[in-house]
Amino acid sequence: MKKLWTWLGAAAGLLSGWAVFENTALLCVSRYAAAMPGLPRIVQISDLHGRHFGKGQRRLIRKIAALKPEYIMITGDLVSRTCKSYAETEDLLRRLGALAPVIVAEGNHEADLPPVRYAEFRAAVRKSGARYLKNEIIEIGGIHVAGLALSSEYFRGGGTFGFSGAKDCTKKTMRLLLGACPERTLLLAHNPLCFPVYAEWGAALTLSGHVHGGAVRLPLLGGLLSPERKFLPKYDKGKFRIGQSEMIVSGGLGKLRLFNPPEICLITSVPRTDKILQKQTGHSADPA
Repeated sequence: MKKLWTWLGAAAGLLSGWAVFENTALLCVSRYAAAMPGLPRIVQISDLHGRHFGKGQRRLIRKIAALKPEYIMITGDLVSRTCKSYAETEDLLRRLGALAPVIVAEGNHEADLPPVRYAEFRAAVRKSGARYLKNEIIEIGGIHVAGLALSSEYFRGGGTFGFSGAKDCTKKTMRLLLGACPERTLLLAHNPLCFPVYAEWGAALTLSGHVHGGAVRLPLLGGLLSPERKFLPKYDKGKFRIGQSEMIVSGGLGKLRLFNPPEICLITSVPRTDKILQKQTGHSADPA
C-alpha cells in the first residue's frame, strides 16, 4: 500500500508539473485548410480572457507575426466579464493591427459586461483601429465576413449552474440579426454549439471558439467539458463539416487547461475540388 501511495504521489506531481508548464510556457499553432476559394490568409485567436503571454503579449505577437497573416480575426472573449481596464486590450489590438487588419467578434463575456464597462471596451477597440463586427456583414477581397453577436440569454439561463433554459439560436435568429446570408460568407460566431444553424443559414465557413477545447482533452474522447457544463461537447476543437459548410473551432488561449495547450489557428484556402481535403483532419500543432 505504501508503494501504491508513492506511485500515486509521483504521478500527481508529474501531472501538476505538466499542467504548470502547459499553462505558462506552451503556445501552439494549428493549421487548417478550408474549402472556401479565395479565402485570405487568416490568423484566428479566441478566448484570451485577458491572459498574458509575456510582457506586452510579446510571445503571442511574435508567434502571429511569423505566420504572416493577411487578416487577424478574434472570435470573442478577448476580455473576461470581470475586466475593469482595457488599456492592455487596446495596446494588444494596436500591435496586432501593425501586422494585419484586425476584425473582432463578440463573445459571451463581452456581452456580459455592465453597460459602462462595455462602452469602455468598445472605445478601446475603436481607438486601436480594429474593426468590431457586431451583427454586421462586410466585404473583404471578394468574400463576405459576418460577425454574429448573441446576447447573454443565448448563453445563460437558470438552474443550478445558470445554463438551463438559455434561448436557442435558430435560422430565424440569424436572419433577424444579420439578414439573409450572402454567397461566400465567412461567419465569425463565438459559440460553435450552434453550427447546424450556421450551416442552415448558409455560411460557407464559420470560425468559433468558446469551448476552450473542452478544457481537458482525453485520448479518443476529445474535450471533456463545455462552459455550459456539458460533458464531451460535440464541437470542441478542430474542423467540422455539415454538407458544404465548414467550421473551425479554436481551442482558445486563456483559462486553465490540461493536455490542451493555448492555440493560435492559421487558416488558408484550398480549392473545393481538392480530393485530399476530404481525407485530411486539418489539425496540426507546433509547440512554441
